[in-house]
Amino acid sequence: MKKALIVLLSLVTVAAFGQYDKKAKEILDKTSANTKSYGTIKVDFLYIHAKVDDKKKDVKPGTLLLKGAKYRLDLMGNTIISDSKTIWSYVKENNEVNISNVADHEESLFNPAKLFTMYEKGFKYKFIKEKFEKTHAVYELELYPEKVADSEYSKIRLLIDKDKMQIFQVEYFAKDGNQVTIEIQKLTPNGPVEEKNFTFDKAAYPKVEVVDMR
Repeated sequence: MKKALIVLLSLVTVAAFGQYDKKAKEILDKTSANTKSYGTIKVDFLYIHAKVDDKKKDVKPGTLLLKGAKYRLDLMGNTIISDSKTIWSYVKENNEVNISNVADHEESLFNPAKLFTMYEKGFKYKFIKEKFEKTHAVYELELYPEKVADSEYSKIRLLIDKDKMQIFQVEYFAKDGNQVTIEIQKLTPNGPVEEKNFTFDKAAYPKVEVVDMR
């Protein structure tokens, strides 16, 4: 399930992009500054998984709440919550919650809190083109991991809404041929978000099995 993030997050040949693309950097910096100006963010998105050699796509709706380094991700009945120090990963199918430290996941690509800033560390980036995507005027950029051998992804494609300077879509291209897309349906900044969203309430999950991995 963590591969759904991102909210996001890649390689043809690193040597081919030895320097960072100036235009891509300008777009990413503006997008990052815009996002960081928000106190809170609520994201309604579609998680789209396309399997190798299969034209069918598995599409699931999800929501993500962000407040600084805190987040709550709800997808397919499962929930990942973080108060910036602890992570609770609840698996509905097993009625089980795994508890771990945020510090143990610092290098993880799948950190919802970094969905809109994941490119700032560990990636080279390239501007591809401007185009229209579902009536949105967007910039298309591609990210490539600096440490190719350590990444399970060969490339990440970003579509950024040109008018709002917000990420509209993130596509992850796995080395095994699978593809995961996060398509943002609605992004609501600076709305009221209660602190209780960022801690796991055991009482709300009767008979939940707790697996403390700290």
